[in-house]
Amino acid sequence: MNLRTVLVLGASLAALVAAPTDAQQAPPPTVLTTHPLRGGAYWISGGRSNSNFIVGDKGVIVIDAQTTPGDARLLLSEIAKVTPKPVNMIVLTHGDPDHIGGLPAFPVGLEIIAHENVRATVLVADADPNAPPLYKPLFRLLATKYLPTHMISSGESTTLDGVRVQLIHTAPAHTNGDVVVYLPAQKIVFGGDILLQQTDPYPVVHIGGSSAGWIQCVKAILALDADIFVSGHGGVMSRAQVEAQLREVEQRRTQIQAMVVAGKSLADVETALPEPGANPMFADFNHTVYDEIEKGDPPSVPPWVNLIHH
Repeated sequence: MNLRTVLVLGASLAALVAAPTDAQQAPPPTVLTTHPLRGGAYWISGGRSNSNFIVGDKGVIVIDAQTTPGDARLLLSEIAKVTPKPVNMIVLTHGDPDHIGGLPAFPVGLEIIAHENVRATVLVADADPNAPPLYKPLFRLLATKYLPTHMISSGESTTLDGVRVQLIHTAPAHTNGDVVVYLPAQKIVFGGDILLQQTDPYPVVHIGGSSAGWIQCVKAILALDADIFVSGHGGVMSRAQVEAQLREVEQRRTQIQAMVVAGKSLADVETALPEPGANPMFADFNHTVYDEIEKGDPPSVPPWVNLIHH
């Protein structure tokens, strides 16, 4: 893990577990807004990541738990404005802290549905003595009280509290544990961080994920009968927007592949194909694709490195 990774890791995780020491350091208060979609499904914006919920027959199905317990309590307040029904299960689209850090605000014993690699990441991060200390309080609590209780490997079609749902894992994409939630009756896809709205048109791919897998996954999403695509960060996307991003990503990956085959260096790629809107927290898309094509699949690494790419 290089110095840049350590610095970024510390800065991003401090917000999860450290309280500000004075008003100047305090982040702006989280203000969540609930947006009705259709058929009892809702999207909640305003947090560090999006959450969603579906009102079922007896309770509420939450998709992604926010970043902190405080933000998750705001999420629960938003749900209470819509329905008095209790939350009876949570689906996690992946295991990044900004999507699972709010789990301690929910009752212990709640059904938690996630990809099997999310459970593995939590357990390994909790058990490893070399894990960065900022992770320890969160993952200790998750490992003891909030492990997934229902695990997905490749995917399944099911009914959750009267709601028809498809839980889809196509390939490692944003992470190695992505789950797309599809509501066929409502024609809605909750894509987690596979779908992002940001300045950079290219996806964020953590170690353990794959740009080729991202393309495969988005093609599977577009094969669904859906017209509402909810992103993990940003807003709701149309089918045309998702299609346009897929075209952009496929074109860029093909360009990088041709340069690798021609013996070009990563510096050559960065010069020929600048990526000015890349998220500075993560390796840019050019770097990600270049390494995949030049070096093959990334080596096995401690799970926290999956969360902060370097």
